[in-house]
Amino acid sequence: MIKFFRKIRQKMLIENKFSKYLIYAIGEIVLVVVGILMALAINEWKNEQRIDSEEKTTLYKLIKDLESDNERYLSNVEFYTKLDDFLQRTKDIIYKESLSDDEIKEAMYFPGAIHKDLNPRKTTYNEMLNSGRIYNLSNDILVDKIIEYYQFLDESTYESKEQRKEFRALFYGPDFTDFWFWKAEENPFPYAKVFFADNDSPAYRKLKQSAGWSLIINDDLLKNNNELIIMNGELIELINTDLENK
Repeated sequence: MIKFFRKIRQKMLIENKFSKYLIYAIGEIVLVVVGILMALAINEWKNEQRIDSEEKTTLYKLIKDLESDNERYLSNVEFYTKLDDFLQRTKDIIYKESLSDDEIKEAMYFPGAIHKDLNPRKTTYNEMLNSGRIYNLSNDILVDKIIEYYQFLDESTYESKEQRKEFRALFYGPDFTDFWFWKAEENPFPYAKVFFADNDSPAYRKLKQSAGWSLIINDDLLKNNNELIIMNGELIELINTDLENK
């Protein structure tokens, strides 16, 4: 009987030790799991912080590019606005039946349409596009606005180049030679006077065509740069708001 109780006691002691060991082992496992989860959470937090920091840096660089572009657009608008007055005044002179000497002296230096290159700073945007980083921005609306702005800018640059080629083909074409040949003369006025006296010559008709077309082109360029100023300003404002909310 005594032996029986001793066996039961030994069994209980063994089971008690096993239970304690099992609890200890489970506790160790829980601690390891918690440690791993904490490490993953910290690593994820650090990764999010790194991504957020890189995004902020990229957006600040983009703002600098946009501000540089905006200064150029404003300069272009000022230029085209002044040129519009001159082109309109020259066109009015050219379309007259007869010109005074002073009017000839003004019209003989008619420059035609002048295309100022947009020359946008696209370094940051191209980096974002080539790396795919633009699609990782946290603000989807901002992504769409950035792409929309630069697509419009690309279209504007292309259209301006094509328009310039078409105009130069007319303005410096073979049918307009009579307007240019006396430009290199030391005293071009007498030659200009002869040219402007025949307002029905093929070259003079080309001059009238160029004068009218130059005004249309200049108005288009002025309108386009004003649109770019608006889009540029809205995009800068949107980026600044996004940065403030981060």
